[in-house]
Amino acid sequence: MVEKKSRKGRAMYGSAMAFDPVTAALQQLHQAVASEEVPEEFLRILDEIDAGIAAAKPSTPQ
Repeated sequence: MVEKKSRKGRAMYGSAMAFDPVTAALQQLHQAVASEEVPEEFLRILDEIDAGIAAAKPSTPQ
């Protein structure tokens, strides 16, 4: 008997899944984007945001 398992709305039969070219392409695209270097301008903006958040926090007496 083949065991039916549910995974995110799609049915899977047994433990072997058929090759899905869309899934493979999305995984390849994700890997390419994830391995890109973060632009310096974006890092500068994040630093400015962090500085603004730190300045907005009330200081606690020590």
